[in-house]
Amino acid sequence: MPTLRVATTQLELRAENSCPQLIEHMDTLAAQAAAGGAEVVIFPELVDTGLLGTIEGAPVIAASLRDHYWNTLPAFTDEIVAAQAEMANRHRIDILGGSLLRIDAEGHLRNTAYFTTRDGRQFTQDKIHLTPQEHELGMQGGDSVTVIETVGHKAGMLICADIQFPELSRYLSAKGAEVIFCPSLTWNSRGEHRVRTGCRARAMENQLFVVLSPLVGSSGLPADAPMHAVGEAVIATPVDKTFGLNDGLLGISGNRREETVLYGDLDFELLATSRAKPEAPGLALQRPDVYAKLLAE
Repeated sequence: MPTLRVATTQLELRAENSCPQLIEHMDTLAAQAAAGGAEVVIFPELVDTGLLGTIEGAPVIAASLRDHYWNTLPAFTDEIVAAQAEMANRHRIDILGGSLLRIDAEGHLRNTAYFTTRDGRQFTQDKIHLTPQEHELGMQGGDSVTVIETVGHKAGMLICADIQFPELSRYLSAKGAEVIFCPSLTWNSRGEHRVRTGCRARAMENQLFVVLSPLVGSSGLPADAPMHAVGEAVIATPVDKTFGLNDGLLGISGNRREETVLYGDLDFELLATSRAKPEAPGLALQRPDVYAKLLAE
């Protein structure tokens, strides 16, 4: 398939009263994406954050987040992942269901992205570069990078801060990835700009597509320090005359706080032409001999 239509969600953070309510929220957007002709739909990082709204009794405050991240939210993960698989099959669309919190077999807390194809295949990717806040919560970073296949094309998943580290994207490019999906959660303009700039830089330097899906808005939780998520859904391309986009932006949502679905048609024939005949030094003009010498020093 030379062209792949993707839909990236800018999902509103809400206080979800139950896991089925969150699943219905996601299903509505997946249905919208499928109706818009998308073959793949992407959801944000920690899409389960709204489930803090299920907690009864003592109010959710900043000091209680560690307990809820370890004991409350991971309990919903299997149900959400199963629902995503059902959505993918029913809507006939591949789904990157954002990232979710899970406890691994060794008892570590992980931030993990789940990608499910319409035919039931599933891929996972742990977030590798954790934020200081995630370290304070006792999370464990991943140590491997997954190459997935969606509708005949190789792709990768880099969660939020991971897109800021060019080594990971260069690895995916070397493994044949043509697109990177980036679910994100940022709560100030600096973080938003870091992730968006990283997405555009990785698309440029690796001559591939990068699709960003942010969480936006506020659930009002924690009660004493509500999170206000900001971001803009983005679809980035290489920056050259082949694509004819001087800024490398195939699409951008245009707002930072409202729920929306952004579509983009990824043209892999253009991508192949861009890689074969780069306007600026591209992948074909890398200097691995020089890089190896510098690393050895």
